[in-house]
Amino acid sequence: MKVPVSFLSLGPGDPELLTLKVIKTLRESDIVVVPSTAGRSRAAEIIREWCNEDKMRHYELPMQKDRTEVRKVYDDICQQVVAWYNEGQHIAIVVEGDVSIYASIHYVLDELKNAKIPVKQVAGIPSFIAAVAMGNLSLISGQQRLVVLPGDADSETLEHLLSGKHVVVIMKLSQCAEALKDFLRQHPTVVCHYFENVSTTDAFHTTQCDEILSRQLPYFSLCILFPA
Repeated sequence: MKVPVSFLSLGPGDPELLTLKVIKTLRESDIVVVPSTAGRSRAAEIIREWCNEDKMRHYELPMQKDRTEVRKVYDDICQQVVAWYNEGQHIAIVVEGDVSIYASIHYVLDELKNAKIPVKQVAGIPSFIAAVAMGNLSLISGQQRLVVLPGDADSETLEHLLSGKHVVVIMKLSQCAEALKDFLRQHPTVVCHYFENVSTTDAFHTTQCDEILSRQLPYFSLCILFPA
């Protein structure tokens, strides 16, 4: 019996935060599809202890706002995965973070489903949950509500959410760095927890507004804004 294609969520970057189910699936897989960007594969570094290099099939993912080239890469992956599946291979596709949260690889999952290829998702630890643990924070409590924004924050939206007692997580922070900085300048009493490279050796966390304003916010950064 053929095994469904597994989409494995690797968490924020610390190999010790992989779930046992992810590790088990990595060990059982014949082929593990692994993303790279700018010649580096953080995903490969995370799974290396539990996955032999000869199982890995790397693909380069363009980091562009125009998703045309990304779609071409994913279409090629779909075709290859279908071929491997029809050969009876046990296939795993890995993704940093969680496959259900702003993961463009979900396009591949949907296309495989459309092609009648069985798939399954294996949950992971989202980066903002790991960030909360890193900062020893309580993310939401009482009657607070949580909103996660995908790097498209603006002052009006943030003011509305925070005044309504929402806790706001901003992911893909590099895409709205100046908007966040402008908001913090205009609202100096807002509590902002800023994180970079959560759960890695390069991890950084601050609540100091001047530190945030002076930094160039990288791709692997996020922040959590708490209402007063």
